[in-house]
Amino acid sequence: MQLQPLTLNDKPIFDRYVDQTCQRLSSYAFASLYIWQNHFAFYWGQLAEHLCIFAKQNDDYFMPILPIPYNTGSCGYLNVVHEAYQFMLESSRNSHIARIENVPQEMLPLFEKNGFSATLKETEYLYETQTLAMLSGNRYKSKRSAYNAFVERYPSAMLSPYGLTDRDACVALYEAWRTERAAQSNDEIYQAMLEDSQSAHRIAIAHADALGLLGRVVRINGEIKAYTFGYPLNADTFCVLFEIADLDVKGLAQFIYREFCRELMGTYRWINAMDDSGLENLRRAKHSYHPTRLISSYNLVRLCTPS
Repeated sequence: MQLQPLTLNDKPIFDRYVDQTCQRLSSYAFASLYIWQNHFAFYWGQLAEHLCIFAKQNDDYFMPILPIPYNTGSCGYLNVVHEAYQFMLESSRNSHIARIENVPQEMLPLFEKNGFSATLKETEYLYETQTLAMLSGNRYKSKRSAYNAFVERYPSAMLSPYGLTDRDACVALYEAWRTERAAQSNDEIYQAMLEDSQSAHRIAIAHADALGLLGRVVRINGEIKAYTFGYPLNADTFCVLFEIADLDVKGLAQFIYREFCRELMGTYRWINAMDDSGLENLRRAKHSYHPTRLISSYNLVRLCTPS
């Protein structure tokens, strides 16, 4: 298999393959992979009628997603997966690094019966867009209160489309947010995650249009105090990739999230808010919006070579 570096010019190729898959997981989108290019070298190749994405770190490969489109009932597809896995083993210095990430739960029976072992990777949060837009009922009382207090204090604040001229202000906002978050935590893992996310935000902000990202900002007195970016995951699901809000402005986070969902409500039934990165504070925040479903993804490793 011949590999080529994954570039922005390859997005139409990626989209053509992924559009044939009924994907629900956030990782099955070009933007969600490309923004991490400062941490991994991404490559793509073709096997049969499938696109294979590989991530290389140092001298080792893994697959961040399954070959696409994926097919739960095809022996031919299983052969493609085995061939891609064998390529990783033969091309890596450390074979134990080889794995396939972000495998949907419905695919597990096929793989577990055919030489693979699965472990839980993460759980993503799925919400009804209308529920997040309306915030009705007693369980959303605190969210409505924070939203209303913000609107009362900042009546001119509104959600506006992100433009390239907003790039520097958004980058500066992330830096201020990251610094404050880091100062509030002694968790070394969290500190490292904040550092790693810095380049991902910069890439998304700089290449939002080319990546197919929908971006919105909130200005207060002419200054950008919050931004959010996301992308369509399928015909009825929108994925919120990033949301950053000035931590000193109470109710701003609730405002930008609700307003974004209000805008999306007429087009997308569902909001995928991605995972919680194993962080307790983020887990609590996402559960506080009462997800409709939790969607699990898994990592696969091969236990034996197919006969």
